[in-house]
Amino acid sequence: MTQTPHRAGPEWTWALNAGRAITLVVLAGATVALAAPEHRVLAAIALAVSFCGSAYGLRQGPERWIQRLLGLALFAVGGVALLAADGRAPGWLACGVAIIAGVARLPLRPGLVFAGAVVAATCLAPLARGAGRDVPLMAAICAAALVVALVISGARNRAVTAEQLLEAEQAARESAAERDRLAERQRIARELHDILAHTLSAQTVQLEGARLLLDRGALEPARERILVAQRMARDGLEQTRRAVQSLRGDARPLVEVLRALAADADARYAESGEPWPLTPPEALTVERTVQEGLTNARKHAPGATVTVLVAYTPDELRVEVKDTGWHGNAAEAVAPADIPPGGGYGLTGMHERAALIGADLLTGPDDSGPDGKGYRICLTLPRSGPSASSSPTTSAWSATVSS
Repeated sequence: MTQTPHRAGPEWTWALNAGRAITLVVLAGATVALAAPEHRVLAAIALAVSFCGSAYGLRQGPERWIQRLLGLALFAVGGVALLAADGRAPGWLACGVAIIAGVARLPLRPGLVFAGAVVAATCLAPLARGAGRDVPLMAAICAAALVVALVISGARNRAVTAEQLLEAEQAARESAAERDRLAERQRIARELHDILAHTLSAQTVQLEGARLLLDRGALEPARERILVAQRMARDGLEQTRRAVQSLRGDARPLVEVLRALAADADARYAESGEPWPLTPPEALTVERTVQEGLTNARKHAPGATVTVLVAYTPDELRVEVKDTGWHGNAAEAVAPADIPPGGGYGLTGMHERAALIGADLLTGPDDSGPDGKGYRICLTLPRSGPSASSSPTTSAWSATVSS
């Protein structure tokens, strides 16, 4: 398995480097003051090796643990040499710091191997000058250094793990927010595209018809076509304005909008239950479903009785648009010329919109009427929670539209 270097934070790196610097200063002062005169040259050489090893380890990057290992090894070699040369010089201090730094700053397996080698060398160093009585003392010093090293390493690893978890959580939040923004932009684009594409295509048909009528000299029918196209343009602008208001959360309450749509279409309207807040995409989908249902009824069943039912329950919202059906000849069931472009998105578009907000849409014949020739559209939206109006999705819609 590949060894992963420790990630030392700035505070840990500063503490370890400061510890080595203090150790070198103490070593230099203690060596000059305590070493025997005949051993001072050898002690100075050992001290220089420790200085070189410390400097080499400090200049390496945090991920170059092999070079850091070499620097620590030189640092420890200087301490062991100083300990072997003169028992009065504090070479054990350099060995202890090398053990702590090795366990704390190297990958686990190399750090333990390095620490074990330094412990063995430190315990055996007094034997080079025939001071076997110092071996237990060196072993105790090494054991204390290992305990300190394990405590420091564990604390630093916990801090690094917590930092990584926070970074991962922040990245996940940013990624989720970005996905929400992209999703809301796509929905806004789909909404505006549906409105503008339908309105402009209907105007194109009307204006093309007016041009053909003008070519034949039929001025009055051409004028009527132009007036219809003008009315479609106004209705399209009004729908765009209402869609933007709804996406921003600035639209009128949904029940008022549905009641107005039913009144404009001469349809019956009934509601029950206590209304609860919907997110902007949910409210807009409900509005578009009712709008499409009313438009389809006028197109395919002119003269039929149309009813809009809105039922709020604690768990769901159910909206129905049903008609009693067309009672004349099938060939005569065509759209009147004055139908505004309120719908035109089709059943497929309605099902897609319902799926985007987690709602169920049922469409089909309705046999509950007098002669069973009616048609029914039913949208069932589960309640997402009492705080749905302040959910992150709502905020994303508002922020995206505002930008």
